[in-house]
Amino acid sequence: MKNQIASLALLLSLGASGLLHAAPAGAGDTGEVVESDGNISIEGTNVERSFVGTGGQLQIVGSNNRITVTGPLTSVSVEGAGNIVQVDAVKRVEITGANTKVYYKSAPTKNGRPASSVTGIGSGVSKR
Repeated sequence: MKNQIASLALLLSLGASGLLHAAPAGAGDTGEVVESDGNISIEGTNVERSFVGTGGQLQIVGSNNRITVTGPLTSVSVEGAGNIVQVDAVKRVEITGANTKVYYKSAPTKNGRPASSVTGIGSGVSKR
């Protein structure tokens, strides 16, 4: 219950700060997508996109986004609820929010799993 309240507070603060009200990124979605020097930054809701990873970082702030990354990433950071992220390879994953899933194919670590920090009910990191 405490995590659900924290997740709701995060989403409400994002809306109040204007992060969830950026210029439209496509049909049915609202947000901003920035790619720079191998890093990918997404702020918004209902963004459905595919990217090619080149070893940089993926940062997502928002809800109900569907993101696919082919190629390697150093890290994935997701704040918000209901996000689904699929990546080929990642070293570190951080999730803050409810019902967010990060799926990976491989991790360039000794144990084959990315280092991860997950806060939120129904969220997780899984190999797929």
